[in-house]
Amino acid sequence: STPPLGRSTSNLGKTASDNTYKPIPQGAPADTPVPTPSANQFVMEKVQSFSILSALVNTSMLLLACLVLSLVAVFSVEAHEEGASKGAPLMEIVVMVSRVCSIVMISAYVAYIFFQLVTHREAMAEEAGEEGGDEPTISVCTAVMTMLFVTIVVAFSTDLLVRSLEGVVEHAHISAHFIGIILLPIVGNACEHASAVRFAIMDKPGLSIGIAIGSSTQISMFVVPFSVLAGWAMNKNADLDFGRLNTTVLCVSIVVVLSIVVDGQANWLQGYLLMSAYVIIAVLYFFLPNSIETATE
Repeated sequence: STPPLGRSTSNLGKTASDNTYKPIPQGAPADTPVPTPSANQFVMEKVQSFSILSALVNTSMLLLACLVLSLVAVFSVEAHEEGASKGAPLMEIVVMVSRVCSIVMISAYVAYIFFQLVTHREAMAEEAGEEGGDEPTISVCTAVMTMLFVTIVVAFSTDLLVRSLEGVVEHAHISAHFIGIILLPIVGNACEHASAVRFAIMDKPGLSIGIAIGSSTQISMFVVPFSVLAGWAMNKNADLDFGRLNTTVLCVSIVVVLSIVVDGQANWLQGYLLMSAYVIIAVLYFFLPNSIETATE
């Protein structure tokens, strides 16, 4: 029999105890509310939605970083192959190209900040209505001083950590690549990871994606090129050539993330695929030898 007028066929007979469909008894009033599952119950076919604009803008920034790093890596290989017999100062050429590209990347990041905070502030605001307007508990001066103090402590701790890596690699027989690319980021970004998971549980995937992709955008488009320019200021040669393997992993990872966020929706399978990709990369770096000499012994 056909359902009464004004009743949605998508929720026909759906009860709060399960996700099956049961027929509504004949003669039931047309305005009888249909029970829905509570927040603590398992929901089949759950899909979370988020802002496509914010996700795509951050992903576009990552693609630009992927473009620059991949081209610099290829340029370095081509320059070494073409200039090996000519005795050209290849290192100086790669460094100069990296410095120019770093200036362009930082300018693009400044434009991104201006786009996010000025011209498209409302469009880029993610779930602003659900965020409570909490009153500040400390002054601006106190916040700045606290941030500077924490920065100094973190820099000192990082220096000690880097110096101790050689002993860990030698005695624990763990690849230095695995420690530097897999273990350290997990520990160093633990707070960000916890915040992203917490917002996802609170059904705010936009904030979770903003934390994850936004942090990657900041590192790739600002911190890395800033390090190159800082080395230039200190008369240290630093370039954007991270090697073919690292650049390939970065580019492919960005493409995978783009395929996940392009439709503005997320489900558990997409999260599982991202975790699978991360495990594959971790296994790759775990078995990667520290040097070519180690691999040939």
